[in-house]
Amino acid sequence: MKNKFLSMLAVASMLAFTSCSDDSDSTNGPGDSDKKYITHVTLMGGDDDMDDGHLTVTYDANGRVTSASDGEETSIFAYQNGDLANISGDDNVLAVSDLMVDPYDGYEFGEVLDYDSNGNPVEIRLFERDWDGMIIAEYTATVTYDQKPNPFYATLEAAGIIDVLADVDLNFSATPQAEELIKAKMLLPVNNPKKVVIKNEANEVVKQVVADYVYAENYPVTATFTETGEDGTYIYAATYTYRD
Repeated sequence: MKNKFLSMLAVASMLAFTSCSDDSDSTNGPGDSDKKYITHVTLMGGDDDMDDGHLTVTYDANGRVTSASDGEETSIFAYQNGDLANISGDDNVLAVSDLMVDPYDGYEFGEVLDYDSNGNPVEIRLFERDWDGMIIAEYTATVTYDQKPNPFYATLEAAGIIDVLADVDLNFSATPQAEELIKAKMLLPVNNPKKVVIKNEANEVVKQVVADYVYAENYPVTATFTETGEDGTYIYAATYTYRD
């Protein structure tokens, strides 16, 4: 369970979707002339026990995302008056309006301790909790970035998700009388993560993920991810395809 949790932390740190700071605002994204939109991502593992992963994204004539699929499940994006209205799949419908009713509890997962000058989280405190919600372990993740755009940013923007994140509140205070609200958009890294190092409370490295990208016009076309931890070393290969 611990190894699985640490792998999840490494992935979460690479995506950097955890924050509690109200002093930073990641408002920068790739310029319009530089944007590329993902159509397909493949992740292949060097371990026979790991299935290959696939992400396929489709667009309409207006350049909006219409669906995203991993080959088994498909999410359908619906728009109203030009804005994302809901995402449906597997008989479930997520209405965007429902996301904006109450703040979400971000403090359950951790907090960002520091940002770089571009607004990317670079030091993150992460919590491991038991089934009762009690913290049983604490980790610190250090994230470094290539000075290249986050390859998923423009695609999320084309899906209307960036605008949604700008309106969703997250609460990073465990004290009901003193909420610390930030906009979820602040959690999205501007640049492309290239290394994550996770340490335990004894300052020992328990997991490390290093990404080696091959870029074309500032966007990755292939990548090799090397994950090293207590259970060994695993290597994954990724390919990225973009819309013409």
